[in-house]
Amino acid sequence: MKNIILYIFIAALTMGGLASCKKSSYLTDGGLSSPKSPLSTYEYLKQHPHKLFDTLIMVIDHYQMKDEVNAAATFFAPTNYSINRYIKIKKDSILKINENGNYTLNDMYNDITADSLRIYCVKSRVEMTTTPEVATLAGNNANTQVAIQRILQPKPTDAWSSVPIYYLFFIKVNNGLDVPGITLPDNSPDRDVSTHCQTTGIEPSSGGILNVLSNQHTFIRF
Repeated sequence: MKNIILYIFIAALTMGGLASCKKSSYLTDGGLSSPKSPLSTYEYLKQHPHKLFDTLIMVIDHYQMKDEVNAAATFFAPTNYSINRYIKIKKDSILKINENGNYTLNDMYNDITADSLRIYCVKSRVEMTTTPEVATLAGNNANTQVAIQRILQPKPTDAWSSVPIYYLFFIKVNNGLDVPGITLPDNSPDRDVSTHCQTTGIEPSSGGILNVLSNQHTFIRF
């Protein structure tokens, strides 16, 4: 009798395990995910599951730039962290003068224009595999100078793969591209400022490419 009970218990565990495996089959690696999204650029940003672009959406809506963002050949999206970093810098500078001072998103709207967001709307498709390894100028909707560059990263000592790793960089150009091999002082107004992308190559249904900038990027200031 004890053996029968034991067999029934084992069978129940086995069936439960199989059911669990079936329910969890979505966790199995099915290969590379598709870069294509059924959402437009604006919808992708607005519906991000981790709400990473909520503040950016507010800025886009304020300047009524939904259609322009969707139409961009490439949009380099700054995250909430990037915009909040800008607001914090401005707030800190005010607090040095007035300990009761403040700086809000509405204050930012008074200080910048729609062209500040148009900096991130690039007129050409910027993809990791086709971006040059030297800084190359790219046109944007603000008609300011920006550049793009793909940079090979140092190989970690514990790397298990020999595949080269590249980062895609978005560069704010100040008075012409920096000369390769020459590093200007940090406080030089002519020094270009760059930020890398944390995600690249998203293809929204509205067309173009969506690249997401690092959270360490500072909105407008880079």
